[in-house]
Amino acid sequence: MATKIVWGYVDEDGNVVSGSGDFSVSEESEPGFYDIFFNPGTFDAQPAITGNCVSDSKEAPVFQIYQLNGPKGFIAETRDAHSGDRDARAFMFTAIGTAAD
Repeated sequence: MATKIVWGYVDEDGNVVSGSGDFSVSEESEPGFYDIFFNPGTFDAQPAITGNCVSDSKEAPVFQIYQLNGPKGFIAETRDAHSGDRDARAFMFTAIGTAAD
């Protein structure tokens, strides 16, 4: 079984700034929700996913994985930790799992 790593840096508008190239992002209609889709066949089971918001201020951003979609992807949610409100923010993530054959 081969290990696969997918990584990305996404701006607050849902644009991929950099990454491994085997995923896409769609910003949902509400600020702070992003759908991340792994290319078909990237993983054969649910990968482990970690991430962080990016901020150049003291606003204490929060990154959460809102929903897992197995090997297909996940929904990321970004919030302002002070107000608790969802807020469009840049984020980065890494997903590690077994590669589909």
